[in-house]
Amino acid sequence: MAITKREFLQLLGLGVSAFGVQPFITGSAAAQTVDGLPAWAALPAGSNPKTGGKLIYGQTYPNWAVGSSDNGKHPYYWIDLLTRSIWNSLVWIDHDYNVQGELAESWAPSDGTLKVWDFKLREGVMFHNGKEMTSEDVVASFNAHIAQKGSSFITKWFEKVEAQGKYGVRFILNAPYAEWPYALAEYRLAIAPAAAPDLILTDGIGTGPFKLVSVDNRRGFQAVRNENYWMKGRPFIDELEGYVVNSQTAINGFRSGQFNAVFNIDPTTAAQFEGAGGIVHKSKGGDQFLISMPKNLDIAWNDPRVRLAMSLSIDREAINTIVYNDPGSWVGNDTQMSGLNREFVPRDKAFDIATAKKLLAEAGHPNGIDLPPIVFSPSFPEMPRIMAIVVESLKKAGINMDIREMPTDGFDAYVKGVNPPYGRPSAGVVGPRNPAINLGRMVANDVEKGAWTGEKADAYAKLYAETIAEPNEEKRIGMYQELQKILQSDTPAIVLGGRRNMLAHAPGVQNLKSHSQNWSSRFDDVWIES
Repeated sequence: MAITKREFLQLLGLGVSAFGVQPFITGSAAAQTVDGLPAWAALPAGSNPKTGGKLIYGQTYPNWAVGSSDNGKHPYYWIDLLTRSIWNSLVWIDHDYNVQGELAESWAPSDGTLKVWDFKLREGVMFHNGKEMTSEDVVASFNAHIAQKGSSFITKWFEKVEAQGKYGVRFILNAPYAEWPYALAEYRLAIAPAAAPDLILTDGIGTGPFKLVSVDNRRGFQAVRNENYWMKGRPFIDELEGYVVNSQTAINGFRSGQFNAVFNIDPTTAAQFEGAGGIVHKSKGGDQFLISMPKNLDIAWNDPRVRLAMSLSIDREAINTIVYNDPGSWVGNDTQMSGLNREFVPRDKAFDIATAKKLLAEAGHPNGIDLPPIVFSPSFPEMPRIMAIVVESLKKAGINMDIREMPTDGFDAYVKGVNPPYGRPSAGVVGPRNPAINLGRMVANDVEKGAWTGEKADAYAKLYAETIAEPNEEKRIGMYQELQKILQSDTPAIVLGGRRNMLAHAPGVQNLKSHSQNWSSRFDDVWIES
């Protein structure tokens, strides 16, 4: 049934008041605008942005998936995950982890079941090809994301999506999900023009601030200002170029003036960028380092005592001190939760060699243990140093393990291709998200949970389903904390802790900020003074 904008907004108001659902609505359920722009897009006080110029950035964090496709125009295979240069999603996560409306103006559950969510789209948003974005495009985009398995964070709950008139969209889920809007912010979940199943998402056309000119799937891209961008007056710069580089190339390119910005710099090079006249911006957090241990094979870490011994043997404070020069900051708690999440529950002890040795002895390994090698791809420049600290820490408890570095190109396919669906033992990164997604990974992600089974795994899955169906936010917080305790008691995976995302930019580049969610970085509010 088609509905008008007024009727849709009235429906949202009815949903909130009639069912008492306000405690679980994530982010803003109604659009707020300032001078015709979303409130979250406001510039710093006193800003007087200039227009024109070109931002050329280096990126040390390539997209793992680029080796799986030759089509860099597809958002899944965009060279560095920073898809919001070309595309938009329905919502965006801001620097404080709040959900903000991007292509969606507002949203709310239609009733108290939390299985049906209605979204109101912005009107007048134009694609790069001159076509207006409507509900038809959103429905087609999400059907494509489901068919192409674009995000495991939505496929588990998605049943169908329907148009509600020209500017309304309804998501129907197969189970209650109190924080569904947050899941729609993922970098892959871009909105593209409706097209045939084999063509949609393949042409590089989006609604973003820049229009794609050319792309080399493994090297870089060039784009120009979208003069019809839905945020009027944005972007400020005329041209945008991004290139995947290693750490040394990044600093050399910055010194020579080839780059006027570099994303995800090696923390140890911050002083070098500053010495070259750069300004370093450091986010509150960043991706976390996870060690995935498949447990369907005949491996010693099938015993949870060995897994816990491994965790307690890793000196994570040494990682913070040596790699990040940031002693005393948070360390991983062996869940995919970030220390930035208010629900985060630290382990009672994160480093305890004596207890680790005792656990190994109880598991039948009083003289230590040799474990199979783990592979990793250096997603971030400092990752090899982190893994070296892990290897040396484990040795102190009598745990011998080789952690081998592999090229990024093709790494994801290699890991998944050995022992599917759980993959081979590997180390990787998980991005910081809200607790519903963070903790849901150990239910929905086969590789990360690595065939975790048993009484505690069953209890975890049951409690997680109850948690995301709970409409009261404060109750959910307590349940999220209990879920973390279950994981810590069985250690199905090891999470070392998280990096602090950092970027460097030339003094003339203004308002370019590092985001704790690397893929949520934006370019529509950046300008160049000279």
